[in-house]
Amino acid sequence: MSMTDTLFERAEPWLRTSIRDGLRALLPLPVLALAWWFARMPIGNVTIFGLVVYALFNLGLLFAVNAGLRHGHKQRTLLMILASTITDALLAGYLLIYAGPLTLGIFPIYAVMVLKALRYRRYALWTMSVPALLGVLYLAVLYARERTAPFSTEHSLAFVGLVGGSTFFVALSLSLAEYRLWTARRLSARLDAARAEHVDRVGELESVNNDLRVRIRRQQALEESLRAITGSLSLDDVLQQILDSLMQMLGPNRVSAAALTMLQAEGCTHRTLGGEGQLRPGWPEQLVRRVVETRVPILVDDALHDAEWHSLQRAGVMAALSVPLIDVDNQVLGALTVVSVQPHVFTATEVRHLTSFSIQASVAIHNARLHTELARQRLMLEAVLRDIGDGLIVVNEQGALVLGNPAAYQALHHSDVHGGALREALDRLNHEVRQQASGLVSQEIQVSQDEEERHYQIYASLVRLADAGDSLVAFAIHDVTVQKLQERQRVEFISMVSHELRNPLNTLNGFLKVVLQEKAGPLNDLQREFLGLADEQANALKGRITELLEFNRLEAGHLRLQPHWANLTDLILTASARFQVQAEQFGLHIRAEAPDDLPEILIDSERIGQVITNLVENAMKATPAGGSVTITGEVRGNEVWVHVVDTGVGIPPDQQEKIFNRFYRIETRDSRHGAHLGLGLSICQQIVEGHGGRIWVESEVGKGSCFTFALPLVRREQIISESVA
Repeated sequence: MSMTDTLFERAEPWLRTSIRDGLRALLPLPVLALAWWFARMPIGNVTIFGLVVYALFNLGLLFAVNAGLRHGHKQRTLLMILASTITDALLAGYLLIYAGPLTLGIFPIYAVMVLKALRYRRYALWTMSVPALLGVLYLAVLYARERTAPFSTEHSLAFVGLVGGSTFFVALSLSLAEYRLWTARRLSARLDAARAEHVDRVGELESVNNDLRVRIRRQQALEESLRAITGSLSLDDVLQQILDSLMQMLGPNRVSAAALTMLQAEGCTHRTLGGEGQLRPGWPEQLVRRVVETRVPILVDDALHDAEWHSLQRAGVMAALSVPLIDVDNQVLGALTVVSVQPHVFTATEVRHLTSFSIQASVAIHNARLHTELARQRLMLEAVLRDIGDGLIVVNEQGALVLGNPAAYQALHHSDVHGGALREALDRLNHEVRQQASGLVSQEIQVSQDEEERHYQIYASLVRLADAGDSLVAFAIHDVTVQKLQERQRVEFISMVSHELRNPLNTLNGFLKVVLQEKAGPLNDLQREFLGLADEQANALKGRITELLEFNRLEAGHLRLQPHWANLTDLILTASARFQVQAEQFGLHIRAEAPDDLPEILIDSERIGQVITNLVENAMKATPAGGSVTITGEVRGNEVWVHVVDTGVGIPPDQQEKIFNRFYRIETRDSRHGAHLGLGLSICQQIVEGHGGRIWVESEVGKGSCFTFALPLVRREQIISESVA
């Protein structure tokens, strides 16, 4: 389109509006002139009546045409315009035929016809036929009358005006017709351009539609593939399904082969699909190595014209696409690779689709691995629970069974048959552990007696769940029946052996004393020395046997206390005096620092004296010559504390909790006053705890030890008040 056309198009609406408004403004002037002319014309009443009818009729037509134009009634409007044009033609013919040669007075009505023609030319071009043919008719009338009427100057001007007007309207009609033809051609050209543009747009829309269909098909294939790979939790099934879905999504007609590569600790493992007979083995290696290193997709459009990928072309690959598999932890799991034996197969669109697919495939692989590991751990847990020798039970707050193994069910069944003591113990421990809310609680129980007797050691611990507000309690039920039987047999064996050894040992010790007293004859110095050593060893052996018997008695639960009112000061002083001679032999100083105001307490004085004696003996054995052993007592609150302090070798911190275990001995180079069985402190602990007290040690290596036992302070006044109450 030229600049002139553009300017004309912009100016045309304004021009039309201006002409229309001008015609509307000028239309009353010729009407007034026409009225004036009619008033001066010498015409009859019939003619005047006809002119009035014409005026009223055209006035009505004028209103009807304007109404039709406003309401869009096109055919009705054209009929009204046609009727108005016909009446104009009839009026002009009448005036030409009956009014004689026209003068300048014709121009008002001529102007009305012209204005009407110009006004309605857009709707009907034939409205200009009346003013165009009026001059021709005028000439025809003049020649028909052969100039019989006088021809004045007014007639000449009318002649010139009408003929010129006709010529003008003929030229205007031709111009308008040409303009309309030009407008039609222009509109046709525009229509052709619009049709061509429409065709282009339709083609573009069809292309977009086809592309959208392809994308929808790929999206549907992707969704079906995702449903397929997420529908299985087996790792092998997921990996195989990924390959099948990959071929289906991209189309087997374009993809010659696909590979799923997984990174392992020992290297890469490739799962391939397709490519048999077309590709050489190992074709994914180079692509996968690059993808794993760069962590970005690789697109090879034509391996033949790309020097970097000539090795792919030698393997039979012309086009390739590979994307990394990255899991939720941003770790590279492997790669997805598709290849084709034809070049220019894959585009950036396939890169996006394959990348989206790889993300979901990574999630599926991660989930499958988790499920496989979870299944393996579940099977392992089931195997452990099934084959473990101890019973395991997990209960909730209400005591309902949550988890258990066959050994636990067997123990519960045995307990239910013989009174249900195990269930009662579990319920009690469940409440006890939840009240403490920490630590480990243990208890030993006995179920039934005689041949069906069972002993269980129960360990209870609180299990807090991280994702829930409640908690569980786990019970480990250890059957210690065999250990109890062996322990009982050991106690009986030790008791029997000890008693069997004591009789010959007493006999041997008696004969040694008889010989040492020279009742069997005189002895020389060497004999007396040897026999003295033998007597000392016999006494030591006798003490060990006594210690074994005592420990055996306590282990069997045969500790019998005979409490009575006693003064700890007397016991401390007695023990100190008893070891004075032995301390002098060892080069030690032993002293007692017991206050006189220590109150009397309710104890078994023989057993507590045994505890003090054992502690003093141990202190003397652990103290080198020149050291000292001190025995003290004091009142601490509601307890009486007795301390045995030495300046010996001391006890390492890691062994201070172990020395009260049975048969535990500390071997030191500086302990040179005899050995022991490691039962003395265990016996002392049982005696003190039997009195409701406690015993402990404080020691530092090289500086000595302080053994302390505390006994509850019970006064006579308290016993009397309780008995009275």
